[in-house]
Amino acid sequence: MTKRKSLKEIITEAVLTQLPNSYLDVKNTPVDKLLVRWWRSGRQSGLQLSEYGDQMFRIAEIEFYQYELKLQPEIQYQAWVLELSKKIKCPYYIGVNKEGKKSHSFIRLYDSKIAMMISLYGNVNDYLDSIKATR
Repeated sequence: MTKRKSLKEIITEAVLTQLPNSYLDVKNTPVDKLLVRWWRSGRQSGLQLSEYGDQMFRIAEIEFYQYELKLQPEIQYQAWVLELSKKIKCPYYIGVNKEGKKSHSFIRLYDSKIAMMISLYGNVNDYLDSIKATR
């Protein structure tokens, strides 16, 4: 009996096929080792990418949508990230753009349907408030 692949394994394998041939060293790395480098969590839940994983997605020219993040002061960051991992069902990356002394947080989503819904709701927080976690 074969082991059923996780969603992260399926996504990682699909992105690997899109990488240019100049990345043969990455393409020849076992998927279980890439899972640790590409994703923030080795567990099944949550599809947050690490900085390296986001870089590989961009090199593979996977389409993405980027939104500015404005965290509400009353919300704790860790609780908010946990909520994201439960509600956002596509690969995403959270980063910071630094411009001089100012910095702006952003989220990069790799799914057009979720990006469209966020656009309809106006921002990420309103979208998260509108959906219920299915877990």
